[in-house]
Amino acid sequence: MNRLFFLSATTAFLLLLTGCMYPDDQRMQMDILPQQVAQVQEAVNAYFTQNKILPYTYTEENRKLTTKYKVNFKELKGFLGETPPASFDKGGYFLFVLVDVEKDPTVRLFDLRVNDAVGKVEPGVKEYIQHHQALPQKAQINKYFYTIDYEKLELEPVEIPNPYSHEKLPLIMDRQGKVYIDYRTEVMKKWQQADRRPGAETDLRVWLAKDSLYVPAFSPIIKMEGNEPQLLPVEE
Repeated sequence: MNRLFFLSATTAFLLLLTGCMYPDDQRMQMDILPQQVAQVQEAVNAYFTQNKILPYTYTEENRKLTTKYKVNFKELKGFLGETPPASFDKGGYFLFVLVDVEKDPTVRLFDLRVNDAVGKVEPGVKEYIQHHQALPQKAQINKYFYTIDYEKLELEPVEIPNPYSHEKLPLIMDRQGKVYIDYRTEVMKKWQQADRRPGAETDLRVWLAKDSLYVPAFSPIIKMEGNEPQLLPVEE
C-alpha cells in the first residue's frame, strides 16, 4: 500500500532525528515503531473493510483531542497477530490512536512520557494559583495562554522532547492553570514547506500528525491567522 510505504519511509527518517532523545533501552523499542504502526494500520484497514466501522475506544477528552480514538486491540483479534510490544497494553510507552477518523483513518502514537511530564508540572501550577490567586506566568502569549515562570514554582525548567525535530518544545498554561505543549514552531515549519495548505478554519493538530509517527500530545487548538499559527482554547 502506498500509504504504508510512505509511513515507513517517513517515520524511519523521523526516528533517526529523535532517537538521540531517549536512553538505549527505550531507543530499542522506538526502532521498531514504524513496523508496528504499519501492521496496526493494515489491521485497521482490513477490519474496516470487513465490518464498515473502525476498531476504537472513544473518550471525550478535548485537551487530548488526538487520543479520543484509541485503537481497540481486542477488536483486532484475527486481523493482527499480536498487540504491539510498544503499546501501553503490553507495558510499552505508547497509545496507538486514530486521527482523521472521518476522512482518512490513520494510526498514530501518543507518547505517554509526555503525559507524565505535563502531570509533573500542572499540580505545581495549580498549587501556586491556590496560594497566590495569580498565575505563575513569565509572559503572556495571547489572551488565552501564558509561558510558565519556573522560578515561581521552584522547579527546573521543563522542555519536552520534540517528535518532529531536534528542537525542544516548551510547556505553557491557560488561565485556569491547565498545562499544554506549544507546537507553533513545528506548525510554522510545516506550513512554510507545504505545497498544499489547509484552510484557515482547520485545526492544525491533526494536520501536523498526518506526516509524522506521532500526534501533538497536549496541544491547544492551532489555527492559522494570516501567516502565523495561533493558539486557541480547548473547550471542555
